[in-house]
Amino acid sequence: MSKSGVTVTPECISQFNDLKLKKSIKYIIYKLSDDYTEIVVEETSTDPDWETFQNKILNAKAGYKGKQGKGPRYAVYDFQYELEAGEGT
Repeated sequence: MSKSGVTVTPECISQFNDLKLKKSIKYIIYKLSDDYTEIVVEETSTDPDWETFQNKILNAKAGYKGKQGKGPRYAVYDFQYELEAGEGT
């Protein structure tokens, strides 16, 4: 637990491991729970389109005290790349 009292759900860790080790998903979007006590998985996707991912982050919404506004998000995106020497992917 952090000093703020916010915890990370086990699903966050599980989904991250799927992305990192199994390469079964392309990105994960995390958010604060509605009661602001834990970080939860909002969405995962296998869609590699960067524009779709970026739009989801930029257009995220959250409610606070009955008002809607831009919502903070945390995200992990699995980029593919190749180096001239052949490393990467």
